[in-house]
Amino acid sequence: MAGFSASNVNQTISRIMGILSEVSSLSNVTIRAEIQDEIHEMAKLGRDIALQFGVHPAQLRLLVPSHGEQIEIGESFHDCRDGDSNTGSIYVVDLVTAPGLQKIGDGRSDLNSSRTLVPCEIFADQASS
Repeated sequence: MAGFSASNVNQTISRIMGILSEVSSLSNVTIRAEIQDEIHEMAKLGRDIALQFGVHPAQLRLLVPSHGEQIEIGESFHDCRDGDSNTGSIYVVDLVTAPGLQKIGDGRSDLNSSRTLVPCEIFADQASS
């Protein structure tokens, strides 16, 4: 598996460098030496993301509630000032200060379960009653 992964990363780097070489020869611009290191890091990051999400039947969902929507403070939503210290409280969203990220699916066959990877942060004037 490790050999296949390394081979895949190297092929990806070669393809990207090939395209950049063609573009640079057409535009008469040289490719900086550090570009290859940056491309290598990008390919490794892509491999890591694929290992986390690509080989399992799962999806990523951006979590962004609408203005005026009621949300419950907890795992998925945090108040930008207090975090999750008021867990269970219902807030009315005034402003989303940072979107959240959820993984939908368990990596096997269940595409209904969700797990919050990064909670959405909201600003609310006050808690809903």
